[in-house]
Amino acid sequence: ELFYKQDINIHYYSDNFVLATSKSMNENMILLDENSFESNEKYFIVYCNESYQSEYISREKNNAEILYNDANILIVKSLNANLKPAKNDGMVMITNKAAKLPKATRDFPVVETEDEKVRGFIDEVTVDNLITTVEYMQAYESRYYNSENAYAAADWIQAQFDEMLVLETEQFPFDYYGNECAPNVIAIQYGTKYPDEYVVCGSHLDSYSYSGMCPGADDNATGVASVIETARILSQYSFERSIIYCAFGAEEIGLVGSSAYADYCAEVGMNIVGYFNNDMNGYLNPGDEIHIDLIYPNSVAPIGDYYMNVANVYFPEMQVRHVNFQAGDSDHTSFNLNGYMGIYPFEDYQNHSPYIHSGNDLIGPSVNSFEMSQRYTQMNIACVSTLAVLD
Repeated sequence: ELFYKQDINIHYYSDNFVLATSKSMNENMILLDENSFESNEKYFIVYCNESYQSEYISREKNNAEILYNDANILIVKSLNANLKPAKNDGMVMITNKAAKLPKATRDFPVVETEDEKVRGFIDEVTVDNLITTVEYMQAYESRYYNSENAYAAADWIQAQFDEMLVLETEQFPFDYYGNECAPNVIAIQYGTKYPDEYVVCGSHLDSYSYSGMCPGADDNATGVASVIETARILSQYSFERSIIYCAFGAEEIGLVGSSAYADYCAEVGMNIVGYFNNDMNGYLNPGDEIHIDLIYPNSVAPIGDYYMNVANVYFPEMQVRHVNFQAGDSDHTSFNLNGYMGIYPFEDYQNHSPYIHSGNDLIGPSVNSFEMSQRYTQMNIACVSTLAVLD
């Protein structure tokens, strides 16, 4: 309803709230800031539990003006480029850009039985390959968004894509407050029948810790490993639709890299059929069975239903549930806000790795189940390949 009101311009939405500029107020609105965006201000949703908020506010008092808080979030106006995330949580940057509701341009396929070729792709996923990537990425010790290590990681990821000779690779530059960041890495496998229709899967390459090293094994070397392994397998085959494999920079400071790329895709009118996010899939709470928590707003329910349909066919014993995650976010949101359908399979919204954003985000304590990481990669491959349609 709010999207159809002419006096409201929505910049961010979820199933819980919207952030918008408006010419008038009513009793359902909370005024955060008057004359917003007059000087190109940037606002942020900072995911921060109320138990830590006073400490965070004190720490960032010179970097942000606090506009709102509840049990899970702060909404702030950034004062400079030094604003940092809270402990184990993330941020979403809000700029003066109109959000769009995703529109399904076609129905997602209904999968009733296994496709033997898709099962073959699934069976090709090897734990050894996933381990190799995570080990290499964590060896950087830190991949802060504008550090030399982040640039080196981007170069290394592009080199992995370049080895798959059918992929067209590029580094997609963007900036944050006018400062350069380690670029997004984009690899495209063009479709044979519908090259202008795209199925996209992505991950973020940066890591974050407020102090000290952050090897980022689970957050998010596991996601990078899933995307590289997906590309390794699917690049050996031809598909009717194009497939794009992404590694985004600067996710930890506000989804900055994925937002820049998704904005570009929308501006040039790219027809993205669906986006599948890969972010943290290696920590299994001790005693739990492998399962998948699906994070997405109800506005993109068709792609969520599709993911669960694929999971039920290929892994009927595995629990997959749609959850309303209110304590964090990831790069799927950048695509959703640009009118595309994006989804985020997550390791567990209540029991995810407690070691992220710290020096202990390592193989062992933080990545303790490569079997689970393999399963998430298999699901990514099944969903991407089925939607791209084998030629």
